Amino acid sequence: MSGLRQGTVPVDGFVEEVLRHDSPVQLSNRVALADGVSIAGLPVPAGTHVLLLLGAANRDPARYPDPDRFDPTRGDSRPLSFGGGAHYCLGALLARLEATVAFGRLPARFPGLAPAPGTAPTRRDRIVLRGHASLPVVLDGRKTAGI
Repeated sequence: MSGLRQGTVPVDGFVEEVLRHDSPVQLSNRVALADGVSIAGLPVPAGTHVLLLLGAANRDPARYPDPDRFDPTRGDSRPLSFGGGAHYCLGALLARLEATVAFGRLPARFPGLAPAPGTAPTRRDRIVLRGHASLPVVLDGRKTAGI
């Protein structure tokens, strides 16, 4: 948050890197509708179910140098967090807009926003729609119940 607060990290770059680094949707699936399809040289016959690991694609070292490093200044990120092509999420633009507005305003609204000392975030126990069940923070020195 300090980079957002100081203006050294672009808000849109921060949002894209959050989506790339820890995408809320980690996997999806598709069914091959026709014969003659191949993936990485392997044939995928019609009717075959294919599991797409979006989270792994967002950490592909051939696409992202040092992929495990969180870098909101990373250029040309374009993560696959919302899918792609005909299966691109219809809500992707709205989600990005909401995140950009929220992270753009949080530092000014809550200048003391910080992780709550002595507590740790709790992740939801989900594979597909990941996220936090609890994210304890302090606002201006006062501990909140969690966001």
